[in-house]
Amino acid sequence: MKWLTLEQIKRNSRIDGNDEDDLLVEKGEQAEDQVLGDIGRTYQELIEWKGGVPSDLVAASLMLVDAAYQQRCAISNIQWYVIAFGYESKIKKYVRLADRSSYDETTGGYVIGSQLKILVAAELPGELKMEDVPFTVVVYNGDVQNKQHTYNKSECLLTTDGDYVAMVDTDELGVGQYMVKLTVQIPDTDYPSGYRKEIIRINPNVRVTG
Repeated sequence: MKWLTLEQIKRNSRIDGNDEDDLLVEKGEQAEDQVLGDIGRTYQELIEWKGGVPSDLVAASLMLVDAAYQQRCAISNIQWYVIAFGYESKIKKYVRLADRSSYDETTGGYVIGSQLKILVAAELPGELKMEDVPFTVVVYNGDVQNKQHTYNKSECLLTTDGDYVAMVDTDELGVGQYMVKLTVQIPDTDYPSGYRKEIIRINPNVRVTG
């Protein structure tokens, strides 16, 4: 296992004895692989970015191990959604906001001429989801002036999680470090327009190389 230990797993799942240690190690390795796949990053990237594996990702991994150990048959929809809610909330801020289909391991960036998927998501008050509010998202090249593209909500693709995806053409924005500015209109009756504007700046850790 890369970051989990057998002791952590047994303590988290309240397991005594050593009879199933091999099974727990197997479940731990599978959980770590799933977390890395879900956030779209390698273990080495996490080490370089965060200096180690953040506690939220450790907790998310332990959740997966416990779920797999306790529920060894098909998980019902209700149980899965309870597990998934806590899991998603822990990994969300570490998810790479672009797919890896055009990622170049040699240069450590995405290749010019590719189309990238940039996730458009934000923590909103109450029960609001991104599909409930008006928004615009600007993806821009932080290394080159006047290289940006604005996407209206209607131009983004709705995901099954209620978030959105903007399709970014790297030929348009060029080589450099990409950044995101999200402007969301939050319903608020205290404002004359009925909305409060919130601006969120995000570094999606997306770099495009030549």
